[in-house]
Amino acid sequence: MLREQNRDDHLRGVSLEESESRYLENLRGTAEFRFYESVQRSWCIARATKAAHLTLSLLPQDERERLLAEWVVSGSGAQSFFFVEAESFLDFIGERLCDRPREFTVCQFERATLRASNGANLFVAPDPASLRIPDFHLRRGSYAGVVRFEADPHQPSGAPLAELFSAGLILMFSPGLQQLWHEPSPDELALWDALDSPTPVSTLLDRGHSLETVERLLTHGAIEYTN
Repeated sequence: MLREQNRDDHLRGVSLEESESRYLENLRGTAEFRFYESVQRSWCIARATKAAHLTLSLLPQDERERLLAEWVVSGSGAQSFFFVEAESFLDFIGERLCDRPREFTVCQFERATLRASNGANLFVAPDPASLRIPDFHLRRGSYAGVVRFEADPHQPSGAPLAELFSAGLILMFSPGLQQLWHEPSPDELALWDALDSPTPVSTLLDRGHSLETVERLLTHGAIEYTN
């Protein structure tokens, strides 16, 4: 009922006797239910704010409040696992900021940090020996990401991550690195860009990507086997 409170059919798909349905309908109008609703709303907003603190800090207060309200009203915000919820919220606001490069980049940065941090708890470096099998395919890592900070002369000096923007840095996030990120070499970045879809190892080597670069990113978790 809390998730679907803005729908007329908020109990759809639930098999209830008439007395149960009447009880629940009456419950919606009680002060206790409204209090519980407000508690859950506050909890959902607090978790979403924690997930995208930097990105939200760039937005005007009215826009920030509107996005958070839209997120909660949609029925989101009540996932048990924070990482799942946080990534969904960052995807949600990222879709609404794609035409604003600075805010969108900061959103990507938070999302990449979150995914690499989550992946670090699960990552086990794969055996690079399989790279000798030509038909083995590689793809970008499930917990990896690349964030490009495009230099912006109009970037406010005190804004979040201003130093990264002014330097025009490119960061690669990988769950197998202790600090979770590094500045990729041109060869590493070229390999990442080449893996916009799963590609056989043999094809990558034929295109001039070195086995050393492939193995290094594989052990970092920046790329992974699809097999």
